[in-house]
Amino acid sequence: MKRTNSRIIKLPTIVEAGGEFAAGLSPEGVEELNARSYDYGRRTAVPTIDDYVIEPFSIAFKKRAFDEAVKEVGLDSDGILKGRYSTDQLLNGTKFVVSVYPTTRASYETVLSLTKSFLGTVIADSMAGVTREGSRKVDADAYIFVEYLLNEMNRFESENSTKFNRQDLAVQDPETDKKLLLDEKIEEMCVYLELERFAHINPKNADGFHDGQSLRSRIQSFLKVFENGIINRYGVSPTKLEASLAFDYELSDGSAVRYLFFSKPSTEYGKIYSGLVGKETKNIVASTGDLDILKELAFKGPYEYLRGGAGIRVATETTDKSAKGKTRIVRLSKDNAQEERVYPVFDNEGKVYVKVGSVLDTLEMLTQQHTSIPTQLKIDFFAAPPTYLR
Repeated sequence: MKRTNSRIIKLPTIVEAGGEFAAGLSPEGVEELNARSYDYGRRTAVPTIDDYVIEPFSIAFKKRAFDEAVKEVGLDSDGILKGRYSTDQLLNGTKFVVSVYPTTRASYETVLSLTKSFLGTVIADSMAGVTREGSRKVDADAYIFVEYLLNEMNRFESENSTKFNRQDLAVQDPETDKKLLLDEKIEEMCVYLELERFAHINPKNADGFHDGQSLRSRIQSFLKVFENGIINRYGVSPTKLEASLAFDYELSDGSAVRYLFFSKPSTEYGKIYSGLVGKETKNIVASTGDLDILKELAFKGPYEYLRGGAGIRVATETTDKSAKGKTRIVRLSKDNAQEERVYPVFDNEGKVYVKVGSVLDTLEMLTQQHTSIPTQLKIDFFAAPPTYLR
């Protein structure tokens, strides 16, 4: 083997039969060429640019900004920054902006699991006649004080959150402060296989970093086009694939490729949580969580907040002299579509209680709404064994 100190990274392309790079190739040969191009892009081109260009340069900028932030805002006893710090530098007409700040990541899957378990316990206790703080039995149904439930969910979130220091690097046009456009014409670059070469902040590396980002983006686009082409070729369902499918091929040099199609559920737990909890604006708007809406508007007069035909309407229907009611939350979108959720509620001396079962129903509905089961493609390449093993 010959040791190398650099690698020319080129943009792969989808080759068509009869095209410039397909002279003399059979349809099978063209397909094999495209598969090899994909393997090159995924396992050689992108990792090389990441490891030797993008990551070292990004890390250098972020480390410098973090060190400055420690001096400017300080750290708490857990090593978390006490505030936000931003800095920028202009290199060869490109503006590099680094922001470092403390933030929190919550495990909403755990939070929602605890919430469902908690609500299930409330219902079980109600059926067993057990008196529980913040809950009441109304006509054989379990109701819970909305503010109490909100406090419990906020506690679950707090107990299942992790604080950490986040570092963001933005590359901007200095005249507009908008994201700098990538170079859509770059097709190759020479990458030196030295981990420290791009770990220095200077104009030359800034240009190389932009080239690396641009070429990497174009290679990723090629990979996506190839993957979509494989999915279309086999006519595989784009969602909810009933069973995994695998197709194996041996290539001309004895190596092999396998196309594996499978479905993997993906749930956006944060969106489920915010469907019930969260008020980010002064006014109640469509993005406000249902429980916060009930807390503020149940048993109040009709409420409406619309902008351009989109927004929210909330109203509670009650019978004369009854402490029971139904709060109807209607969200409207600009295409005239609307989503309605109805919650049985109870007024206990000015405190709003909601039927526990209706909250669980909404959780189930939100889970289905924010869960997708897309078909995914995994492409595995297997190198040809040495001659003595064939």
